[in-house]
Amino acid sequence: MFKRKKIGEMLIEAGHIGEKELNIALAEQKKRGKRIGQVLIELGYLTEDKLLPILGKQLKVPFVDLSKVEIKPEVLKMVPEKIARKHLLIPISFDGKSLMIGMADPLDVFIIDEIQFQNNCEVVRAICSENQILENLDKLYVAGAMAEALQGMSGDGQASASELDALKKASDDTPIIKLCNLILTQAVQKGASDIHIEPDEGELRVRLRIDGSLMVAMTLQPEAQASLVSRLKILASMDISERRIPQDGRIQMTIMDKPIDFRVNTIPVAYGEKVCLRILDKSNVQVDLDMMGFTPHNFEMVKKAIAAPNGMVLVTGPTGSGKTTTLYACLNAIKGVDVNICTVENPVEYKLKLINQVQVRPEIDLDFAKVLRAFLRQDPDVIMLGEIRDEETATIAVEAALTGHLVFATLHTNDAPSTASRLIDMGVEPFLVSAALLCVVSQRLARRICKFCKDVDTSITPEVLATLGLPPEAINNTYYRGKGCEKCGNTGYKGRVGVHEVMYTSETIRRLIIQKASGDDLMAAAIKNGMKTLKEDIVLKFTQGLTTPDEVFALCRSD
Repeated sequence: MFKRKKIGEMLIEAGHIGEKELNIALAEQKKRGKRIGQVLIELGYLTEDKLLPILGKQLKVPFVDLSKVEIKPEVLKMVPEKIARKHLLIPISFDGKSLMIGMADPLDVFIIDEIQFQNNCEVVRAICSENQILENLDKLYVAGAMAEALQGMSGDGQASASELDALKKASDDTPIIKLCNLILTQAVQKGASDIHIEPDEGELRVRLRIDGSLMVAMTLQPEAQASLVSRLKILASMDISERRIPQDGRIQMTIMDKPIDFRVNTIPVAYGEKVCLRILDKSNVQVDLDMMGFTPHNFEMVKKAIAAPNGMVLVTGPTGSGKTTTLYACLNAIKGVDVNICTVENPVEYKLKLINQVQVRPEIDLDFAKVLRAFLRQDPDVIMLGEIRDEETATIAVEAALTGHLVFATLHTNDAPSTASRLIDMGVEPFLVSAALLCVVSQRLARRICKFCKDVDTSITPEVLATLGLPPEAINNTYYRGKGCEKCGNTGYKGRVGVHEVMYTSETIRRLIIQKASGDDLMAAAIKNGMKTLKEDIVLKFTQGLTTPDEVFALCRSD
């Protein structure tokens, strides 16, 4: 009776491993309970591309490299996607009599019988890489309105010729995957923070938020919606069949050799489903405090606060104003092997070394307050709270700041002085707020003049300067604007600069907090104490040639 040669022996004969590696792997196999080939790969003694051809010889089936074959649509239809995914297989070719099936496990003979019965033909097995099978399943089974999606790109300049060329050259992918990858790559290349895919009457619109402003990137036919949304849902591990309720997911990709995370949210709207993707570029996050745009005075106040052994430092502002990034920069400035830093976030946007980061999970009742209480039993030196949302969280945070911990958190208020009143309104006792609060940073982001097309602005008038609060003689200074170029998308702006209002809690301010003084009284005291308002800070950045009057007016309107 023929005895099949063991795979370990065949790998040694092929020169891929030695006796020593095989013996170590055999010992590990008893512990792990996996196939010997998989153990060898996990131990680093072997690669999949060397294992599979040998495994094919042992099983007497051919090895097929799926990256070198073209699978025709009519062949793909011979095996339902559900079966292909469940059994990790893919139809490769059909010659009219025999259907070749690529399998991660060619010994799964029962599914072979089923496929033969369904197609009334002979099935020939081949062994393929599991990763290649999964990649091709995602690539080839996402069908529908692919051609329409491509043909539907508007010819009115919304999608440039270079974008179409890039799409056509991506020959390894099916059309909808090319389109999806194009949208994601274009957004990262342009430095967008968000992608909005919006179905509307008669069109599917793709908009990017760049430097805080939305711009239309391309317009597609509405028929492309189902395929594009399904592709994004698959990438984000969401339910593609559920279209009635909002969903959340996450996509992790490498684009331009950079690790990129996309936070994905879908919501049903009048003409279908709207998809919003928040882009988290891990390689682009600024975590250096001196890169946050603080003026020298504000920088010194912040450094003084974060050097304190205990107390509370709050960063306030609207959504999208960079609060979390500023907190990360503060943590980065004080972290070290001698400091125990714990953060609770929703979600954890960027992973930082030497910092213990926890993500809240409402579905299992793991909220900010619960994690915060747990932190107090973890011997922390520094605690960062993603957001103070309610009385319970605020009270625990204040108590932590009063019991020897340095606490960082964000809060939604319009300016720095009103933050104390907000905590009191939440239910925290005024004397506790007064004792705990070290410093409040109110923050906004203004668009920065593009350095590639920066030019002298001759349109500045005395009236404009007077509106900004500058003296008449300021007309003699030189001011700048961006003319608009390819680098900045002809907007004249590229990047953003932080605008800050930093209130360090003096004894006067502490007394006013205990007395429940109004926001106006606290503002007056803070200004007397040396605080520059948000408007004063952005006007200073205008005079320094960093931004424009339009950005000053926009910030003042928003407040």
